[in-house]
Amino acid sequence: MILNTAKLIDFLNFSRLKSFRNPNNSFFVYVQPIDELFFGKALSFINHDSESSFYWNNPDSSEIFLAIDELLKINEITQLEDLNFISNKDDFQLERIPEILVSIKFPSNKAETIWQAFEHSTFFIPKFIFYQKEKSFYLIIFSHSTENKTGTIIIEEIEQRLKNIISSKTKNQNQSKLKILNQIKYDEWEGMIKHSLQKISEGNIRKVVLSRYLDCEITNAPDLTLLTNKLKDDYPASYLFIYRKSNSIFLGASPEKLFVINKKIIETEALAGTVKRGETDSADNQLSEFLLNDKKELAEHNNVVEYILNTISEFADGIQFDKPSIKKLKYVQHLWTPINGTLTGDPTIKSIINRLHPTPAVCGDPKETALDIINNLENYDRGLFTGVLGWYSGDGFGEFAVAIRSALIKNNKVMLFAGCGIVEGSSPEKEFYETELKLKSILSLFQHEPAN
Repeated sequence: MILNTAKLIDFLNFSRLKSFRNPNNSFFVYVQPIDELFFGKALSFINHDSESSFYWNNPDSSEIFLAIDELLKINEITQLEDLNFISNKDDFQLERIPEILVSIKFPSNKAETIWQAFEHSTFFIPKFIFYQKEKSFYLIIFSHSTENKTGTIIIEEIEQRLKNIISSKTKNQNQSKLKILNQIKYDEWEGMIKHSLQKISEGNIRKVVLSRYLDCEITNAPDLTLLTNKLKDDYPASYLFIYRKSNSIFLGASPEKLFVINKKIIETEALAGTVKRGETDSADNQLSEFLLNDKKELAEHNNVVEYILNTISEFADGIQFDKPSIKKLKYVQHLWTPINGTLTGDPTIKSIINRLHPTPAVCGDPKETALDIINNLENYDRGLFTGVLGWYSGDGFGEFAVAIRSALIKNNKVMLFAGCGIVEGSSPEKEFYETELKLKSILSLFQHEPAN
């Protein structure tokens, strides 16, 4: 593909005129259609080392994108809503263009070196996005209005980087092999659950979400294209993400939406309460019925529903939701309640994230007490596991997922994570089995040996 340099230069010149009153907070977002072949070549870049790349696939809205390189990190005091994005996206009737990418870790009192490539929270504008909406494909180029370069130099730099991206060779699609080196001993897990149940019986807390990890060794560099295709096949209704920072890769297939913003409409959901899938349709339906009627599972689910309703009522009205239904995944099925409302006032994206996250589905209730228990009992830093990943645009669209069913790959090490909610009536054996089912979602991507 040849960059349409004439249109890009015209766009940059026009944008500079529009940004003269607020150059520091103005960014140019140039959109150009590309063909599917070029898009496919760009996606293969996901396998190659880069300082920053961010892959996102949301099948619900037929959106896939790969963001490459960071143009600008946004500091903590900057309000995303104050940024001015000047774009030609209306020429292509595009609304939901990602402009700011977001990652936020789970709150932890630990700071392990394995997560050092990722900051506690990151809001950044990328340099390039390769974007698919249904059957249309686009290249999106970002630049800062304060960039003191001639149009010719900007074009040369863009063309050179695009050449590097699309000329990267695709790796052989070989499935990587994992060897499980370490995991929590069952008696230690049992002690964690019993301690939590004691706190629940004393009335200190209603729910706490505990997690564990598998520490693995990987035999060869993973083929991320292969993993992505397998995730798409196995989890067609989940958020798929691959976030690379330097030599660290965080990937997963999360079924859990934190929230979606469409102008003034906010959509969120409660996803809590779990049971396995049945081997036959009849057995599967029986398990679904059990989940819909089990007091313990319903109590855990309703706790999350209540938290979300109370939280979003602070900045939304006209809130609607139905009775719980079932969300079926490959290895497990969950109680699921979609919730939506209309935003009131002008809540910022950062404020909505801070109020909702972490929900009782990944933390517990009350939140602060649950965090204390988690940080006391779990012997590792969750990092981005149960954190937040997503994107936002300056004109009021955004989508954020809770980063569960996930793994961290760093050099020849892989950590896989899973958690479960502990409430009155929980048992160590059943909760351990639930985490085993959840770990399968990522473990099944690899050939693997059992632990010694």
